[in-house]
Amino acid sequence: MTRSPDLCGRYADLPQLDDAWARLAHTYGGREITIGTSANGRPLRRYDFGNPLGPTFLLTSLMHGVEVIGGLALLDAVRSILASGRVGAAARARLVVVPVVNPDAFADNLERLRGERRASQRCNARGVDLNRNFAPLSSSRPLHPFAGSRLRWSPHYTGPHAFSEPESRALRDVALETRPALAIGFHSCGNFLLYPWAHTDVPNPREPLYRALGDAFCQALPRERYEVRQAAHWYPTVGDMDDWLDANLGTLAFTVEVSRPARSFRDIRRLLNPFWWLNPREADEAIANVVPGVGALLCDALDRGVGGAPSRAAPPIDASPVELFADAAE
Repeated sequence: MTRSPDLCGRYADLPQLDDAWARLAHTYGGREITIGTSANGRPLRRYDFGNPLGPTFLLTSLMHGVEVIGGLALLDAVRSILASGRVGAAARARLVVVPVVNPDAFADNLERLRGERRASQRCNARGVDLNRNFAPLSSSRPLHPFAGSRLRWSPHYTGPHAFSEPESRALRDVALETRPALAIGFHSCGNFLLYPWAHTDVPNPREPLYRALGDAFCQALPRERYEVRQAAHWYPTVGDMDDWLDANLGTLAFTVEVSRPARSFRDIRRLLNPFWWLNPREADEAIANVVPGVGALLCDALDRGVGGAPSRAAPPIDASPVELFADAAE
């Protein structure tokens, strides 16, 4: 697949990313399911891979339409896990993947980027921050500007009520159906691995397990280090998915903030475009750094018995990997 010549790095558009996931499912016997439609009517797709008898691991990305590096990291992480065959997590777990939670904002941002316009749409097409639209665990709202706002013009608008948006309802329904033992949401940026709680500074009762899994993630990183911390210690939020998953389903729920903010802007046009504040110009290095950590975290969770061991091994995964996104990296 050849990327559009006017896009930089690996920042392909929605049809290209959809095609990459469809081909990955075809290669490794994955199942594609439409779980709903976005506010603007685009399909919301889910892919199931791996061992259906194992615990469920829920992997999501592009909940915020401008955090594209997270979506590309998820693609490479799942591809790497599947290519690992019997030594990878997919041999022992079912991977349930929702790779584009917010397709409307993602499509709009890439179209604007192609036209060299500012690309910064975080919320869905109705202006709601989907990661503030889950049922909150607290009635109080922190004063932090990123915590969640009732103001419609805010980029962190919580929506009129919990699960008011079709995208958050679709994710809720997938979680209620599959009961994931563990979840990872791919976002950007900051080089953090975050865990609940986000709504309070009170330590999570499973903090030692969260920390141990975070250590497995960090030890596998080949280059830049990540910091493991409780989400509220970065900044507090209300109505986020991780807190909801942990409190309501007992899911060990992580957010990985992929890559660091850009450290230099030699091109003034990039300095003025918020897209490049959250996404590195060349994505390959950031993605290659985080992918081993994701695989290590999932395998460590399985070794620790998270979700229970599968009753029998999956059929062998012997399909050879294909170059789904290689051209877009050149």
